Parts: sequence; C-alpha cells; structure tokens
Amino acid sequence: MRGADIKERLERSGRSQSALGRHLGRDVHHVGRLIRSPRELTPSVAAQVESFFATDVPADPGTIRIPVFGYAAAGGEERISLASDHVFDEIEVPIGLVRGDAMGIRVAGDSMEPRLFSGELLIVARGVAPARFGDCVVELRDGTAVVKQYRGQRDGKVYLYQFNPEREFPVEGALVKALHAVVYRR
Repeated sequence: MRGADIKERLERSGRSQSALGRHLGRDVHHVGRLIRSPRELTPSVAAQVESFFATDVPADPGTIRIPVFGYAAAGGEERISLASDHVFDEIEVPIGLVRGDAMGIRVAGDSMEPRLFSGELLIVARGVAPARFGDCVVELRDGTAVVKQYRGQRDGKVYLYQFNPEREFPVEGALVKALHAVVYRR
C-alpha cells in the first residue's frame, strides 16, 4: 500500500486524515507525510491503515425508482397530468433524498423562467408542505398540477407566484387537492 492508496480511500469513504491520525495514534501532519510519500508502507503501518478502513460501509446508500409526470393536460399547456396512466418515465434517486412518497415532474411551459425552465426535472416530496417562497407543485382537484412559487394561504385561498410574466395570484382553496414541496432540481 502506498500513500496515494490512502488518499483515494479517504476520499471514497468520506473519512478525514485527522480521524486516521487518531486511529494510528499520530497527528494529522504524520498522515499527510504518509499520503505524500512515494514509498510502500511498512507491513505494520499498512495493517493499521487497513484496520481503520475495515469498518467502512459502502458509500452508495442505494437508490429508489420514482415516477416522472409531465404530460400537458387539457387544462392548458402549463398543466401537468398526475394520473397514474400519464407516468412517462421513471428515474432513480438516492435513498434519503426525500422522505416518504416522491415523484418527478418535468416542468411544462415558461411561466417560471428564469427560475425554472421548461423540460427541467424536479424531485417533489408528495404531501410535504412547501416553505414560503419555495417552489411547489400545486395538485388540483381536476387531476392536473402546476409548478409555481408558494407565497402562503389566507382567506381560503392559496397564493402563488410566477416569474414570466411576474405576478402573484390566488387560487381558491377548494380547487387545491394538495401542495407538494420541490426538494431537488436536476
């Protein structure tokens, strides 16, 4: 084992030089010298380094597959159908990216530009309330949805914002089935 091997394993595992130094009973400067050294480690030091990495778990936590929606519905070019028969793709996302139920949404239309662009993929946590001024998917009772910025609720209305053209507008709360927070863009 050489120093370059230690550096690569530290990066892959996400562990630090100082943690390795504590394991070896040495300071971080000693570990830095080991990493920069072109020479092979002595068998005893190599065994200590191996024991440090022996408890590593794989860095990949695994993935889950989530449905992706994006078909424009009859309600307008900016509306997305959330019907189960309108899943047009599935993507893999890391376990833990979202808690609970998740879905992917392909942005339709240009009303959110320059914040979000048509065709951009959003990862959405179903049933998780959006933060004020956060991006959200507003699921309507007619089975469609729109992507907007959440501004709040009052007097039985949900207030949303779009960037193109810039305007804030209310939606009657009775028309809204659910609000879902956008947690990730890609």
